[in-house]
Amino acid sequence: MKAGLGLEGRVVVVAGAGGGGIGSATARALAAAGAHVAGIDRSAEAFDAIRDDLEREGLPHRLFECDLAVEGAADTVVEAIEDELGPVDGVVNVVGGFESPDQMGPMLGEGAEQTFGRLLDFNLRPTLAMSIAVARRLRERSSPGSIVQITSSTGLVSMPFGAGYAASKAALVNLTRTMAVEWGRTNVRVNAIACGTIQTAEARRWAEGVEEAARRVVPLGRTGEPEEIAGAALFLLSDLASYVSGIVLGVDGGALARAPYNDEHDLPVFITDDAIRDRLLND
Repeated sequence: MKAGLGLEGRVVVVAGAGGGGIGSATARALAAAGAHVAGIDRSAEAFDAIRDDLEREGLPHRLFECDLAVEGAADTVVEAIEDELGPVDGVVNVVGGFESPDQMGPMLGEGAEQTFGRLLDFNLRPTLAMSIAVARRLRERSSPGSIVQITSSTGLVSMPFGAGYAASKAALVNLTRTMAVEWGRTNVRVNAIACGTIQTAEARRWAEGVEEAARRVVPLGRTGEPEEIAGAALFLLSDLASYVSGIVLGVDGGALARAPYNDEHDLPVFITDDAIRDRLLND
């Protein structure tokens, strides 16, 4: 079977395509690979970061303003996309995150339960709704398709002071695997990308100094770029991944492979002898 990264002629939805971060980078990468991208975001202003790039490069796209948290909105927007562009072949769900740094806080803090609930809704419901809306249409047409969920490495480990976010990303990992099993018989593949520390424009606004921290704890010695997540999404949507379903692909510079008991030099903290440390670090 001939397989490649090209997506020529396919209609792919990017939910959360605005804002200049992972969604925008993914929309650009998929359009450059030949897909007709249908970008969704909840405000038209969010598209300012991507519209000019796509138009300047002549890449096929349409942008749809839609709040996927509204009941029934996912079905409505997918119907509109298919009426205009044709049958949808895949979707990348980038919706989610923190709506503000204020949503970080201790689980014993005031209002923690309410914040937890809001983060679960924000990070799960739109993705669930969009996945179901696309999968139903694929099943009705007996067409193969690919769904890619953007989750986080925090969903595989922990996130102190960000319990709602981490729990929602852990739930998204489980949803991904469950969807892959339930929908596999209809030839719908579902996979997730567990992002590490990615330097988006939004992250830079409230995470100063993260590059220096990354040099100390990430094996590749740096933060990731949105385009590196987009590359993984392109692979999972493509025919190169035609037998890949139910996986969680870590794109984190090796961070999750690193032992939690390693120090900043990647030596176990229990190796305290200076002579041994010097030999290991300098041989």
